[in-house]
Amino acid sequence: MDALKNTWYAAAWSTDVERKLLKRTLLNESIVFYRDPQGRAFALANACPHRFAPLHLGKLVDDTVECGYHGLRFNSSGKCVFNPDGDRLMPASAKVRAYPLHERYGLVWIWMGDPELADLALVPAFPFLEKPETYRPVSGYLKVKTNYRFMVDNLMDVAHVLIVHHDMLACPGLALTKTKVVREGKAIWANRLATNTTPPVIFDMMWRRARGDYEGGMDHWAESKWDAPTLISQNTGVGLTGRPREEGLETKNIHFTTPETDTSTHYFWAICRNFDIHNEKFDEEIRTGTEYAFVEQDQPLVEALQEVVGQREFWSLKPALLQGDIGAVEVRHALDRMIEKECKMRAESSRQPATTLG
Repeated sequence: MDALKNTWYAAAWSTDVERKLLKRTLLNESIVFYRDPQGRAFALANACPHRFAPLHLGKLVDDTVECGYHGLRFNSSGKCVFNPDGDRLMPASAKVRAYPLHERYGLVWIWMGDPELADLALVPAFPFLEKPETYRPVSGYLKVKTNYRFMVDNLMDVAHVLIVHHDMLACPGLALTKTKVVREGKAIWANRLATNTTPPVIFDMMWRRARGDYEGGMDHWAESKWDAPTLISQNTGVGLTGRPREEGLETKNIHFTTPETDTSTHYFWAICRNFDIHNEKFDEEIRTGTEYAFVEQDQPLVEALQEVVGQREFWSLKPALLQGDIGAVEVRHALDRMIEKECKMRAESSRQPATTLG
């Protein structure tokens, strides 16, 4: 599929990978996840090499996965280590692919490309996810029937907020500003700042709850950062006009999208706040509000986009671009270049003559 392979993708929240078999499709590949008796997470291709039965229909036996069809067992490296039938021999070809995994930020990350290239240093830094005492997280997961790139477009696009999220998140002042693109290494920021404006309804409510009433206008910022290939983090907040930003209220959010198929996406989100952090009731209000904003407002649109565009190449449709699209467009071009480079390298590698010993 049209996606980067040699990179880390969010595969599951760590709490969802348990001492049982979890089936999940990523980049059109069916994979089975599980934990061994020591709690370590592993992932194998979800097909027994014998008759290709899905391994997730089997069971865990100690630290192995037993196929539910003929009982072959595979260890965490994908090697068959037990055959209950006949001569009990285990052919060398009885092996399934094992995927490199890494756990960080409460997520299980998976490397979908060449395992020899898997580098933990390539997982981007999201330090606020490791400081729940400073930024309290509320997280969730959804599966969306649209291509992952439509999800990235949506999350890098501030302009749609005025219309789509008119009832809770919209800020007229922010809609009158222009998106500024900032590059930070390989990352791309799409930022907007409105000063002395009416804040979004949700931030007005949160300010009054946490700080009390106020007079005058507010500054409102909305900043979205893209880390390749599909990781969006955001800083969104308000502060009293004329006061330092550090005195304001802010949420730091993550929206990690992982391709499931060409037309569906895994969506992992977390809203992390630096105020009212001991209020568990507020956690549920944030969860409800976030799911409302996406499920009721964003999701119908991004899924309808998929129905309209189908399998057609995005740029071939010649979209009529607006100023607010600048962040999403920069990201699309950057990811296009990365995918093209990887495909060329893979093609060149496949043409390399085999080394012979003489």
